[in-house]
Amino acid sequence: MAFHATHFALVLLAFVQAEAFRGLRQLPQPPNKGNAEEQYFEQVLDHFNAIDGRTWQQRFWVNLDNYVEGGPAFIFIGGEGEASPGWLNYGQWSKWAQENGAAMFILEHRYYGQSKPTEDMSTENMRYLSSRQGLEDLGHFMTAMTSTYDLTAGSWITFGGSYPGSLSAWMRLRFPHLVAGSVSSSGPLFAKLDYFEYFEVVADALDTTGPGCNIALTEALSTVEGIIGETDDLGELSSLFRLCEPLDGSNSMDVMSFMELLVDNLAGIVQYNGFYNEDIFSICAIMTDESLGEPMNRLAALNDVLLGPDQEMCLDHTYNSFLSLLTDVSWTGEGVGWRQWIWQTCTEFGWYQTTNQESGVYGHTLPLEFFEQWCQDAFGPEFTHEMMEKSVAASNIEYGGYEPSVSNVVFVQGSIDPWHAMGVLEDLHEGAPSIYITGTSHCADMYPDKSSDPEELTAARLRIGGLVKGWVENARK
Repeated sequence: MAFHATHFALVLLAFVQAEAFRGLRQLPQPPNKGNAEEQYFEQVLDHFNAIDGRTWQQRFWVNLDNYVEGGPAFIFIGGEGEASPGWLNYGQWSKWAQENGAAMFILEHRYYGQSKPTEDMSTENMRYLSSRQGLEDLGHFMTAMTSTYDLTAGSWITFGGSYPGSLSAWMRLRFPHLVAGSVSSSGPLFAKLDYFEYFEVVADALDTTGPGCNIALTEALSTVEGIIGETDDLGELSSLFRLCEPLDGSNSMDVMSFMELLVDNLAGIVQYNGFYNEDIFSICAIMTDESLGEPMNRLAALNDVLLGPDQEMCLDHTYNSFLSLLTDVSWTGEGVGWRQWIWQTCTEFGWYQTTNQESGVYGHTLPLEFFEQWCQDAFGPEFTHEMMEKSVAASNIEYGGYEPSVSNVVFVQGSIDPWHAMGVLEDLHEGAPSIYITGTSHCADMYPDKSSDPEELTAARLRIGGLVKGWVENARK
């Protein structure tokens, strides 16, 4: 059975591996314990063209169990994957909804899940997918729901983690008359093509387990690079890492795709450290276990752990396999949002996790050009480096990058999360604080309390809850 970084439903940790560098991807989803009815909202297709009157059906869910007349409305913003109604009864925002008597809404992001604005995802139709359109969707939806459900207080609090964490902050920026306050969890706010800082954070995180882990990883990846560069016979390497097809050393895109999967093993575990069976300590225990042989053999052993015990499972490293997902314009795929999210990175954000670190800790086989080739192969030759640089710059002008002009927004980041390097890490001012939580990973503050939670995480959640309560009370005055 083939395993590619995109086929994350196959094994538990496959999701983590897919998650790391091709996009923020969805958060680990909660169980759907409620019976929330799936509903659809008639949404405008193009908010920036008044002449175009086309509409489409956008999926959403509502929970009024906690709502007290005159209470606020909370909205959980959907992101670059299928939205889950399980959040209506799960996590910190659910607890705060109970405390504040809030109505709860989840709105799925356009182009993801079952929210399909166009007949297909042809390049021509992709032009309606952007964060800017997504923010307008939210504004239109919230205005309509205020009327539909007679939300007399009229105050909304937005919640989001990862890319939706960015959207949450930008909602307060764009619609301060609608949004009383915003929680931005692990949201990258600064758009950047060459996001080499991502793997710098990965390295720092793994260093917390002891000095030997990154040393072994560097040697392992260097050995693999050396073998690929020095010999045409890569059968042993293909077998060692359980590749579905023999590695072709003359195919540079296949080589880079293979190396990408190896470093993704690390990045995915770090990004969601604490959510799955494997964590930074368990993978570093493998990488520093000399009984497993040389570092390259330890890296192969780590790859075996992530693939699982089924020996029929193999690593699909070929670029063509990934490209087939990027170029699939139908809505009939797995719904993981690859073509859609890559479009957003090509046209708005970049965030390509290269191995351009000065330290060379994870080799040098993933240059920016590798990722830019995705955009050209998926969407056309006009997606040049210069074009993408302009698009990224436009996003930072639009939203303010590291310094958005906002109030009543709290920016929450974890030190283990590789995305924190693109986030707001210091208070912008008294009304826009930053909470930086040592030792926590991507969006950890959003999940339910556990007895094993570090004190800093518990304190952060209490502080966020206090801010939310304050925004609600101020909006009532």
